[in-house]
Amino acid sequence: MLEVDKPPPQALLDKVVSDCMIEPPGLTVILTPTRSLAGGVQIVARVLEVVLHKLHELRFPLEHVIDGMGSAPLPPPGANFVEAMGRTNDAIIYGGYVQLYVAGSDQDAKQLAAQLPSARSRDYGRPFAEIFKSYKGDFYKMDRLLFSPALVTVTAVESGHSFTSGALNAALLDASFGVAAS
Repeated sequence: MLEVDKPPPQALLDKVVSDCMIEPPGLTVILTPTRSLAGGVQIVARVLEVVLHKLHELRFPLEHVIDGMGSAPLPPPGANFVEAMGRTNDAIIYGGYVQLYVAGSDQDAKQLAAQLPSARSRDYGRPFAEIFKSYKGDFYKMDRLLFSPALVTVTAVESGHSFTSGALNAALLDASFGVAAS
């Protein structure tokens, strides 16, 4: 599955066939453009992956993560790539929830819960497409800590105590998703 809206160049497909040591008829390529429902599903399904990346950015030992799960709303498709990319990111940043189970002390779990929500980012508070445009499309200028769920619960498995931080932001989701009041 490729998160693209155009078929890849034949040279790339030939490399995949060669590297995987398969015959060309054995390769199936499924395109999931960001602005399609399938593309949206596979992007927002990464809500747990995003929090693992943030754990790495925070220098939390990934081997202390025992388990986790997450959810995020499926946004309506965008009219173009930037709008669709914005909506899928907003689904995680303003509507994503992750539950993590970690090894370590209650204090470590509490501190981690406080650091994980997207609201801790300097770029939090505007629809992602707007943030992206403000940096002229340069992801590397954006605050890397923005890419995280809105709400997290971290459980210290030894004690069984859980710590929750952050909040879902329905107003920003509505703005991003183009939801009009009825």
